[in-house]
Amino acid sequence: MFRIITPETRRANQGLVDAMHEMRYRVVVEEWGWDIPGVAVGYEADQFDTDETVYVIVQNCSGDVIASSRMNPTMRPHMMSDLFADYCNLQPWPVGPDVWECSRFVTERSRLSDPVEDFKARCRLGIGLTVHCLDRNITRLSWLTHQKFYNLVQKVWKTEPLGLPRSDGGDWAWIPAVSRIDKETLDLQLDRFRDAEAIVESYMAPKRAALAGRAV
Repeated sequence: MFRIITPETRRANQGLVDAMHEMRYRVVVEEWGWDIPGVAVGYEADQFDTDETVYVIVQNCSGDVIASSRMNPTMRPHMMSDLFADYCNLQPWPVGPDVWECSRFVTERSRLSDPVEDFKARCRLGIGLTVHCLDRNITRLSWLTHQKFYNLVQKVWKTEPLGLPRSDGGDWAWIPAVSRIDKETLDLQLDRFRDAEAIVESYMAPKRAALAGRAV
């Protein structure tokens, strides 16, 4: 379903980690158009891919990396503290041994056959994050995420904003947030994975109806 790569297991899984960075480049740089200072062509990594970073990686049946996310301890420099502190204008970003930051939540949709597979890939990432947090007594994850994903996260994790939405001048408005992690969350995520077809259909039906209405 997913692989959790910790600092202790990274050396044995370096090929998989490299494939993840290559996937991130295709999506984050080539598809999303992010301008990341110093990024190597074909390999997206930044200063927050550190020796302490934990990765959750999802592969397809052929072994290709199709989704990934990373977690970093907040007791060390992380994105919220070093890059986006001023986004937290409602409350300070949380710091503590039981609080980690989640970032680079990425799926490569071009390698996914349909919206259900995309949904399942994101479910696998979320389940992997939660399993690792529960195993390591991590009770909260902080994020900087865009408005649409924030709304989705609220369906799974108990989430509250750290700041007001801030536009990047494009199509996305960014929100710093923190989510609580517990066993109830894991149960909900497993239910959503099992009900993926019905959930995606509930999302798609209004869109299809609107398109049909315009066609008429």
